[in-house]
Amino acid sequence: MSVHAKGLVFLILALACASCGKSEEEVQEEFDAIVAESNACNDASECVYAAAGCPLGCSVAVNSAKKAYVEDEARALIEDYEVGGRSCQYECRMLGPLECTEGRCQEGASP
Repeated sequence: MSVHAKGLVFLILALACASCGKSEEEVQEEFDAIVAESNACNDASECVYAAAGCPLGCSVAVNSAKKAYVEDEARALIEDYEVGGRSCQYECRMLGPLECTEGRCQEGASP
């Protein structure tokens, strides 16, 4: 194969991969890091649920000051995931009360 042909093949592969979205595992890993940096608390009154979306889960417990940030990042990650034509959906369950446990917002036990 000539150098020109190899270059053309490489260019085609690069363009094809540019349209590939991130995998479910990649977006979940990034989102988990965002949530981990956004769920610090001193009291349960600081905690709220932030909407996420498939494939990141229905919602996550975060500090109220970080809610908009987490929801914006979730939307961006979902868009990255859907670039390649992927999508998903699922039904969400009722949410339990929020707690601040060991300095982190989290869902408590359902009543």
